This record gives sequence, structure tokens and C-alpha cells, in this order.
Amino acid sequence: MSSNVIFLGATDNYPAKFTATNSKNELIARGLLNHTDKVSIINSPFGLSGLPATGQTGTREGIEYHIFPKNGKLSLIKNIKSIYKLLKEKRSKAQQNVLIMEHSYYPFFLLYVFFAKRLNYKTVVTLTEWHLYFPEITPVKRFDFFVFDYTFGYFVKGIFPISTLLEQKVARFKKPVLKVPILADFEMLKPVNYDIKDESAEYFMYCGTAGYFTVIQFIIKSFSIFTARGHKQKLKLVLSGSAHMIRKVEDLITQEGLQGKVVIEQKLPFAKLLEGYQYALALLIPLRPDKQDKARFSHKIGEYLSSGRPIITGNIGEIEYYFEHKKNALVATEYTEEAYADLMSLAANDKQLANSVGLEGRKLGETTFNYTTYGQLTHDFLNKL
Repeated sequence: MSSNVIFLGATDNYPAKFTATNSKNELIARGLLNHTDKVSIINSPFGLSGLPATGQTGTREGIEYHIFPKNGKLSLIKNIKSIYKLLKEKRSKAQQNVLIMEHSYYPFFLLYVFFAKRLNYKTVVTLTEWHLYFPEITPVKRFDFFVFDYTFGYFVKGIFPISTLLEQKVARFKKPVLKVPILADFEMLKPVNYDIKDESAEYFMYCGTAGYFTVIQFIIKSFSIFTARGHKQKLKLVLSGSAHMIRKVEDLITQEGLQGKVVIEQKLPFAKLLEGYQYALALLIPLRPDKQDKARFSHKIGEYLSSGRPIITGNIGEIEYYFEHKKNALVATEYTEEAYADLMSLAANDKQLANSVGLEGRKLGETTFNYTTYGQLTHDFLNKL
């Protein structure tokens, strides 16, 4: 059976903003497009400033999208009305109708469920975090996360958890589950022949938000140990975030005496970001031994793997199910700065191993995390709801 699939409130002003959540949902949608007639993305009603009063509608990768304006106190109410109108217009009489959602503020989640019931849509939630595992959250957010995490499954027909731990967490709901891990487009990026002779021209790379300051701090301190051993490679940090957080990172670089050795880049065009992956000696994705990192599975790993360069990470959560040290990743057995510095040294001292590990990582990604594979799986799953 063909389906009319709509992603509702699962994206953050897609495609105007580039986020991991937007990328993950786009890849699920693109995979589904090969097996169903129509896939649409309706963004959050909170909207985006600077749009005309009618919002923005277009098509990207064959996916029709709708972004709402943010231009006044009443825009949220108007946008919610627009969502209901769009769902009604897009409803198919000849196909099954499916809404794919993610976490949103609980009242909005319940509103989406109400719309789905009224308009005869089946509902699925993509779960990429156990939200209560976020550190330092306000009491209001903690309450919202608690209610969502422990009740959302009672209101939906199916669940797409990203990890084994989340699979176990949602078992209480006794609903159909399909684990959808990290996904990537392996046609987007091709490996290059890595043969850089000058160590000072080589670099390690980390891409993320400056909000994960403790992780960035860990990387910089690990790199400081690495450089103290006499290595000449640089560290490239591709960061998003507030000016205040970027300054904190800059101050830390100065404190560690790494000026000129650690480079911060911001607002890179996507093509330049991908090129940065391709020519990195290794790509860093440290994982902490805490509940949050055990439950999640970073979308960035899929992008990293597509480059054919080795990833340096930790044996936490989903890593242990897919990766093997020195085969398809460089995997630290403990979360210490010395352990990660050792892996940087390993990559720097054995380029042949680094190249081999990177290519094996890409092979793993092509067979295990390819969005085209999950298009068929998600299509079949939706048809059985």
C-alpha cells in the first residue's frame, strides 16, 4: 500500500536551517520517496522571522515543505490553524495517511495527536533522545520531558527509536518499533586519496555546537597532551553557537597555549564542511560515559563515515554494536584525555592504518546506515501499522 506521509513539527524550519534533526528527517523522507507517492514536511508553528505573512512553501529533494512566519503575538495561533488546514488539504482518500513527529512541547504534541485522530492520520514518533537525560534543564522543561518521555507512546501507532537503549525504554508502550539509527547519503561524498606528507598541514576535525562546551574542553585538553608529545598536526573546530560560547572556547585555547594550533571556523558552507571531512587526518566524536550519550546516536557520525576518514570515538552506547577498534574506527575504552590523545597519536604515527580504518568505516556506513536501505524498511513498517 502506498502512503501519504507528513513530517509534522519534527523539523526546525527546514530547509532554512541546517540541524542534525533536519538532516535526519530529510533522509528518512528521501528514503520513503522511493516507495510512496508523496512526502511532505510541515515545520513547527513557532515559525521563522523575516518571512512573508503567507510563510514559505517549496520543494527540496522532491519533498514539499512549509515554513511558517513569526511576525507577531498572534502568529503562533494563526500558524496552528494553518497546520490543521494543510493536514486537511493533504489528506488522501485513496492512501493511508501518516504523521511522523518528534518531541515537541507536550501541549503541542497532544494537539497534533488530536488533529491526527480527527483527520484519520496514523501517528509515529521518531525518538533520538531520552530527554530526561539532558543535564542542567529547568524545572519547567524537566516536567515537560518527564511527561513526554513516559506517556507519548500511548498516543501513537509506532515508534522509531535511534538506539538500543531507547528501544528498551519504549518497550513499556507495547507498540510496533523500528530502530532507525544514524543515516547518511553516501553518494553525497566520495573518499579522496589521503597522502599528505607535511604534518603541519594535517589536522583533526570536530564539528558541533559550542553549547557542548564540556566536550570541546575535553577535545582541546586531549589535543594539548597530543601536541606536548611533539606532534605538528592542528585541530580544526567547526562550531555554531553564541558569541559568548565561542569566546569561552577561545579563552580555553589561550589558557592551554594552543594559539595557532587550534583553529575555530564558523558558518562554513556545507560543501566546504564536507571537504573539511575529506582531508582531515581523523574526525573526532568523543562520547561521554553518561546516560545521555548511551541513549543517543550522533547524526554527525554518519556524515563523518561518508568521508572515508577514520573517526575517533568512545565505546559508549551504539558504538559497541557497530564498530571495532582499528578495523572501522579508532575507539577509546575509557573517557580520559590521555586515551583520546593516544588515538590521535596512533592516527598520526600510522597513516596506513588511519586510511584503512577510514575506508572500512565508510563500507560499514554504506551497508548499515544508508538512507536508501531504510526507505524500504520504514515503508514496510508504516504499511503494517
